[in-house]
Amino acid sequence: MPKKPSKEKPESYGAKQITVLEGLDPVRKRPGMYIGSTGPTGLHHLIWEVMDNAFDEAMAGHGNEITLRLLPNNQISVQDRGRGIPVDLHPQFKVSALELVMTKLHAGGKFGGGGYKVSGGLHGVGVSVVNALSTYVRAEVIREGKLWVQEYTRGKPKAKVKAIGKAVGTGTTIIFEPDPEVFETTEFSVQTIVDHLRQQAYLTKGVKLVITDERQADTKSVYAFYFEGGVASYVKHINRGKEPKHENVFYVSKHDEETDMDVEVAMQYSGEYHESVYCFANNITNPEGGTHLVGFRSALTRELNNYARAKGLLKEKDQNLSGEDVREGLTSVISVKIKEPQFEGQTKAKLGNPEARTAVEAIFGEALKIYLEEHPRDAEAIIGKCLLAAQARRAARAARDTVLRKGALEGLTLPGKLADCSNKDPALCELFLVEGDSAGGCFSLDTRVALTDGRDLTFGELIQEEQAGKQNSCYSIQKDGHIGVAPIVHVRKTKTSNEMVNVTLKDGSEILCTPDHQFMHRDGTYGEAQTLVEGASLMSLKRKRKNCLLGRMHTICKRLFHKDTQTLEQSVANDPHHVVRVTRIQQSMDVYDLEVPDTHNFALSCGVFVHNSAKMGRDRVHQAILPLRGKILNVERARLDKMLSNNEIKSLVIALGTNIGEGFDLAELRYNKLVIMTDADVDGAHIRTLLLTLFYRYFPELVHQGHVYIAQPPLYRVNVGKNFRYVFTEEEKQKAVEELVGEKVGSRVPSAQEKEEVESETEEMEVKGIKVNIQRYKGLGEMNADQLWETTMDPKTRTIKQVTIEDAERADEVFDVLMGADVAPRKRFIQTHAKAVKNLDV
Repeated sequence: MPKKPSKEKPESYGAKQITVLEGLDPVRKRPGMYIGSTGPTGLHHLIWEVMDNAFDEAMAGHGNEITLRLLPNNQISVQDRGRGIPVDLHPQFKVSALELVMTKLHAGGKFGGGGYKVSGGLHGVGVSVVNALSTYVRAEVIREGKLWVQEYTRGKPKAKVKAIGKAVGTGTTIIFEPDPEVFETTEFSVQTIVDHLRQQAYLTKGVKLVITDERQADTKSVYAFYFEGGVASYVKHINRGKEPKHENVFYVSKHDEETDMDVEVAMQYSGEYHESVYCFANNITNPEGGTHLVGFRSALTRELNNYARAKGLLKEKDQNLSGEDVREGLTSVISVKIKEPQFEGQTKAKLGNPEARTAVEAIFGEALKIYLEEHPRDAEAIIGKCLLAAQARRAARAARDTVLRKGALEGLTLPGKLADCSNKDPALCELFLVEGDSAGGCFSLDTRVALTDGRDLTFGELIQEEQAGKQNSCYSIQKDGHIGVAPIVHVRKTKTSNEMVNVTLKDGSEILCTPDHQFMHRDGTYGEAQTLVEGASLMSLKRKRKNCLLGRMHTICKRLFHKDTQTLEQSVANDPHHVVRVTRIQQSMDVYDLEVPDTHNFALSCGVFVHNSAKMGRDRVHQAILPLRGKILNVERARLDKMLSNNEIKSLVIALGTNIGEGFDLAELRYNKLVIMTDADVDGAHIRTLLLTLFYRYFPELVHQGHVYIAQPPLYRVNVGKNFRYVFTEEEKQKAVEELVGEKVGSRVPSAQEKEEVESETEEMEVKGIKVNIQRYKGLGEMNADQLWETTMDPKTRTIKQVTIEDAERADEVFDVLMGADVAPRKRFIQTHAKAVKNLDV
C-alpha cells in the first residue's frame, strides 16, 4: 500500500537558519582563513602576527629592542619596548582599548587616525586571531608608570584589565599557548623562528632582536641579531661563500617626498650565473615581486647601458645589454615602506602599488648613477660581468634554437630514451625521470634470445629485424606462473663502456651482462648477477621442439599442439639451471636490452629467464619515462649554452616542451607531474640533487607551481609466509615484522630480545620459529616491474613528495653550498653534519 504523506513539515530555510558568528568565533570555526593552515606553518604564523606588531612599533620609531622567548609547555612570549597598547576606555565600545584589540577582529591602530604611518598588518586581525586560537593568553602593558594585565582563555577575557603595580618605561608583552584542539602540533621549531626573524632584523635596521629557547630547564639557547647596515648587511649575508665581482656593496636608503615612501635597496654581483632577488613591502616578503621590482629592473638596465655607452665599453654597433644580461650573478634586496600597500592576492605575494615603481626607479636610478661614477673599478667589474653574460646569452640562444629545431623535426620524441605516454592531455600525464634505464642491467650485443619461431637471435640481429618492421616474440613467465608468449619491443643500446660479469651455468653456457642485471630464481624471485652464488637454481626454459610458428600462445597451441596447452607446457619444460660461478671481466663494453609488455621477463637461448626494462612497469596511457644515463651536468657551475650541449639536459628540455631561459612558457608543459625517481643510495641522491638544482635555477616556475615531485621507493620488503609488506623506514620495518609475525602465530609479538635480533639482521631470520625474510632495496633495478608499479608508480598506493620552496633564500644557500664551485663551504657543511649521517653508503 502506498505510504500516507507525512504530516511533518519539510525543512524550512528562513531567518532562523541564518547564523551569526560574533567576536572571535569565526576564527575558531575557520582558522585556515586567517593563518593559512593548522599545521606547522599556521602554528608559526601565530608568532609572526605578534612579532609584526612589535616590528610595526619599531618602524614607527618607538623602541629598538624586541625579545622572543620559547617557554615550557609550548608557550611563547614576545616583548617590545614600544608605546604599549592603550588601556583607557574606548569611547564607542566602553571597554579598555587593550581588551578591544585582543578580542575584536579588525580592531587596531592600522586603519588611519595616526596610529601607524606604515605597518605590515593590513587587516587588524593579528593578535586577536592569536588570542582566539590559544588556550591561554596573557597581555602585559607598561604605560603611564603602571603594569596593566589581562588574561584570556580561547579569546574570552577572564577578568577586566587592571593595574597590578608600578613599572618604568613603556612596552607590551604577549604570552600565548596554542590550542592543541586546533593545531596538528604545538611544537615550535627554533630554527624556523630564527631564520624568519633574522630576515626581519635585516629589514628593520637598528633594532636589536633577542631569541631565547628556555624550554629545557638545564639548557638555554640565545640568539641575538642587530644590523646597522640594513639590507646591505642582508646582501652580504646572502653572498657569503660566493665570489664577489666588486668589493663595495651598493646601498641606498631614502624617503621619497612625492609618494611619502621609504625606499631601501642593496645589491652586489658575484660569479654565479643566476639572479637572487628578494622583495619586501613593509617587511612582508613578496616572492612574486611587484611594481617595486619592475622599477628596480628598469633603472638597473637603463643606468648600466648609459654608463657603458658613456665610457666606450659598448660601441655604437653593439646592441644594448638586455635585462637578462644585467641580472646574471646579481644579488639584490629591495625593501619599501609604504603607507597604503596594495597586494595582489590574499598571500601578499606581489605588490601592486603603481607609485612604488616610480619611487624605486627614481631613487635607485639616481643613486646607481652616482655609485658607478664614484667607484670606477667596481663599475668596470659590473659591466664586464654583464658583457660576458651577453655573449653567453647569444651563444645560448643559438644552442636553444638548435635544440628546438631538432625537437620540432623529431616531433618532440626521443627514440631510445623517452618512453612517452599515449594521452595528450598534460593535466593527466606524468613524466618519471629515472636513473639509467631504472631496470637493473643489460647484455652484450652477441647475447642470444630464445624466440617462439625456433630461432635464437642476438640483440644485434633483433635490432636489425625490428628496424625492418619484423615483429618477434619470446617466451615469458606469465603472472600465473605458466610459460607464455609475449612480443618483443624497443630493442636498443642502453649503456656504453659498462663493466661486465660472466655468469657460467652448469651446462657450460656463459652469459655476459652488467653486474646488476636480474636473473629469475626458481621460486620466481629476482637477484642481481653479481649476487648469484654457486649452486643457485634459476628459472629455466628447455625447448624440445624447433620451428614453432611466430604468434600468440593460443595460435601456437591451435596450430602445433591441437589446442593442448599441457603439451605445449611440456614442450618448453622448465627444468632448473644451476649457477657454477660469476666472474668479473676486465673488458668494458656497450650493452643492450629489450622490453616485454606486462610480464617483464624473457628467456635467453641458454634457457634461463631474466628481467627486462622497468619501462613497462607503468601506466602507458598516463605515465612517460625518460631515462637519464649517468649524472647530468651540474648547472650551478654552467651557463645556459654549456647546459644545452649536454645530451641529457637537452633531452629533458625537449621532453618538457616549455622551452628554457627567456623563451620559457609554462603553458606548454607536457606533463602535470614531474617525478624524480632515483635509487636509495649515494649516487641516486646525487642525481636527485643535480635535477633539483636544474629545476630550481632554470625552471623555478615548475617548482613554485607544484609540478616537481620526488618518488619514495620502499627501503625494505618484509616477508612472513605468503604475506608481505613494503616499508620505507627502519621503524616501519620493525613494526611490520611484529605485525606479520603476530598474525602468523595468533597475535603474538616478538620479545625485546627477538626485536634486537630482527634489527641486527637484514636478510633472513627466525622469530619464535617463524621465518622472516627481509629484502633491502638499494636500487629500483632490484624490483621487478610489478613491484615497481605497486610501490612507486601506482597513484593508488605510491608515496611521492611534492617539492616546495618555503624559504627561497635558504634553498638558494643550500644549492650554492652543495653544488657551487667553492669547496670550503661544502667541506664545512660536511664536517658540521657528519655525525648526523645515517645509513652511510660506502
